[in-house]
Amino acid sequence: QRQREAEVMDEEESVGPLPLSCLEKSGISKVDLNKLADAGYHTVEAVAFVPKKAILAVKGISDAKADKIMVEAQKLVPMGFTTATEFHEKRSQIIQLSTGSKELDKLLGGGIETGSVTEIFGEFRTGKTQICHTLAVTCQVRGVLA
Repeated sequence: QRQREAEVMDEEESVGPLPLSCLEKSGISKVDLNKLADAGYHTVEAVAFVPKKAILAVKGISDAKADKIMVEAQKLVPMGFTTATEFHEKRSQIIQLSTGSKELDKLLGGGIETGSVTEIFGEFRTGKTQICHTLAVTCQVRGVLA
Protein backbone atom coordinates (compact mmCIF):
# COMPACT_ATOMS: atom_id res chain seq x y z
CA GLN A 1 0.00 0.00 0.00
CA ARG A 2 2.77 2.46 0.93
CA GLN A 3 4.66 1.63 -2.26
CA ARG A 4 1.55 2.47 -4.32
CA GLU A 5 1.17 5.77 -2.43
CA ALA A 6 4.82 6.60 -3.18
CA GLU A 7 4.24 5.82 -6.90
CA VAL A 8 1.21 8.11 -6.97
CA MET A 9 3.21 10.90 -5.30
CA ASP A 10 6.01 10.43 -7.87
CA GLU A 11 3.47 10.63 -10.70
CA GLU A 12 1.96 13.79 -9.24
CA GLU A 13 5.38 15.41 -8.98
CA SER A 14 6.18 14.58 -12.63
CA VAL A 15 3.14 16.45 -13.94
CA GLY A 16 3.87 19.74 -15.63
CA PRO A 17 6.93 21.19 -17.31
CA LEU A 18 10.29 19.68 -16.49
CA PRO A 19 12.87 22.04 -15.00
CA LEU A 20 16.05 22.54 -17.01
CA SER A 21 18.02 20.85 -14.21
CA CYS A 22 16.62 17.48 -15.41
CA LEU A 23 19.08 17.67 -18.31
CA GLU A 24 21.97 17.51 -15.86
CA LYS A 25 21.23 13.79 -15.35
CA SER A 26 21.70 13.34 -19.11
CA GLY A 27 25.23 14.67 -19.09
CA ILE A 28 24.61 18.35 -19.85
CA SER A 29 26.88 20.51 -17.70
CA LYS A 30 25.49 22.90 -15.12
CA VAL A 31 27.44 25.73 -16.82
CA ASP A 32 25.61 25.09 -20.11
CA LEU A 33 22.27 24.86 -18.30
CA ASN A 34 22.96 28.22 -16.65
CA LYS A 35 23.72 29.71 -20.09
CA LEU A 36 20.39 28.41 -21.37
CA ALA A 37 18.57 29.77 -18.30
CA ASP A 38 20.22 33.18 -18.77
CA ALA A 39 18.97 33.12 -22.38
CA GLY A 40 15.39 32.56 -21.17
CA TYR A 41 15.05 28.76 -21.46
CA HIS A 42 13.82 27.51 -18.09
CA THR A 43 12.18 24.18 -19.00
CA VAL A 44 13.19 21.09 -20.93
CA GLU A 45 10.12 21.60 -23.13
CA ALA A 46 11.30 25.09 -24.10
CA VAL A 47 14.59 23.61 -25.28
CA ALA A 48 12.99 20.61 -27.01
CA PHE A 49 10.59 22.65 -29.13
CA VAL A 50 12.89 25.54 -30.09
CA PRO A 51 14.76 25.45 -33.42
CA LYS A 52 18.45 24.54 -33.23
CA LYS A 53 19.32 27.99 -34.57
CA ALA A 54 17.92 29.54 -31.36
CA ILE A 55 20.09 27.30 -29.16
CA LEU A 56 23.14 28.19 -31.26
CA ALA A 57 22.39 31.87 -30.63
CA VAL A 58 23.08 31.34 -26.92
CA LYS A 59 26.59 32.60 -26.20
CA GLY A 60 28.98 29.75 -25.40
CA ILE A 61 26.89 26.94 -26.92
CA SER A 62 28.73 25.24 -29.79
CA ASP A 63 27.17 23.23 -32.61
CA ALA A 64 28.09 19.92 -30.94
CA LYS A 65 26.71 21.06 -27.56
CA ALA A 66 23.48 22.28 -29.20
CA ASP A 67 23.01 18.88 -30.87
CA LYS A 68 23.56 17.04 -27.59
CA ILE A 69 21.27 19.37 -25.63
CA MET A 70 18.47 19.05 -28.17
CA VAL A 71 18.78 15.24 -28.42
CA GLU A 72 18.66 14.85 -24.63
CA ALA A 73 15.74 17.29 -24.29
CA GLN A 74 13.75 15.48 -26.97
CA LYS A 75 14.32 12.16 -25.18
CA LEU A 76 12.59 13.59 -22.08
CA VAL A 77 9.74 15.34 -23.88
CA PRO A 78 7.19 13.45 -25.99
CA MET A 79 7.28 15.33 -29.28
CA GLY A 80 3.75 14.25 -30.18
CA PHE A 81 4.10 13.32 -33.85
CA THR A 82 0.93 11.70 -35.14
CA THR A 83 0.51 10.09 -38.54
CA ALA A 84 -2.45 11.06 -40.72
CA THR A 85 -3.86 7.55 -40.28
CA GLU A 86 -3.75 7.81 -36.46
CA PHE A 87 -5.28 11.28 -36.59
CA HIS A 88 -8.07 10.08 -38.91
CA GLU A 89 -8.80 7.16 -36.58
CA LYS A 90 -9.07 9.49 -33.55
CA ARG A 91 -11.34 11.87 -35.48
CA SER A 92 -13.60 8.99 -36.56
CA GLN A 93 -14.26 8.17 -32.88
CA ILE A 94 -15.61 11.65 -32.12
CA ILE A 95 -19.33 11.87 -31.46
CA GLN A 96 -21.28 15.05 -32.07
CA LEU A 97 -23.98 15.81 -29.52
CA SER A 98 -27.00 17.85 -30.43
CA THR A 99 -27.52 21.09 -28.55
CA GLY A 100 -31.26 20.80 -29.00
CA SER A 101 -31.28 23.58 -31.60
CA LYS A 102 -31.06 22.66 -35.29
CA GLU A 103 -29.67 26.08 -36.20
CA LEU A 104 -27.00 26.04 -33.48
CA ASP A 105 -26.03 22.50 -34.46
CA LYS A 106 -25.69 23.69 -38.05
CA LEU A 107 -23.43 26.58 -36.95
CA LEU A 108 -21.28 24.13 -34.97
CA GLY A 109 -20.95 21.74 -37.90
CA GLY A 110 -23.25 19.08 -36.46
CA GLY A 111 -23.22 19.77 -32.71
CA ILE A 112 -20.80 19.77 -29.79
CA GLU A 113 -17.88 17.36 -30.28
CA THR A 114 -16.85 14.90 -27.59
CA GLY A 115 -13.20 14.88 -26.55
CA SER A 116 -12.85 18.62 -26.83
CA VAL A 117 -13.49 21.75 -24.81
CA THR A 118 -16.27 24.04 -25.97
CA GLU A 119 -16.71 27.44 -24.36
CA ILE A 120 -20.20 28.88 -24.18
CA PHE A 121 -20.56 32.54 -23.27
CA GLY A 122 -23.12 35.30 -23.60
CA GLU A 123 -25.58 37.53 -21.82
CA PHE A 124 -27.45 36.17 -18.85
CA ARG A 125 -30.75 34.41 -19.61
CA THR A 126 -29.73 33.47 -23.17
CA GLY A 127 -29.80 29.69 -22.68
CA LYS A 128 -26.22 28.76 -21.77
CA THR A 129 -27.28 26.66 -18.79
CA GLN A 130 -30.11 25.10 -20.78
CA ILE A 131 -27.66 23.93 -23.46
CA CYS A 132 -25.44 22.40 -20.76
CA HIS A 133 -28.39 20.57 -19.19
CA THR A 134 -29.49 19.33 -22.64
CA LEU A 135 -25.97 18.05 -23.37
CA ALA A 136 -25.81 16.29 -19.99
CA VAL A 137 -29.08 14.46 -20.72
CA THR A 138 -28.04 13.73 -24.32
CA CYS A 139 -24.82 12.11 -23.04
CA GLN A 140 -26.77 9.84 -20.69
CA VAL A 141 -29.34 8.90 -23.31
CA ARG A 142 -26.73 8.08 -25.97
CA GLY A 143 -24.56 6.26 -23.43
CA VAL A 144 -21.55 8.51 -24.00
CA LEU A 145 -20.64 8.57 -20.31
CA ALA A 146 -21.71 4.99 -19.56
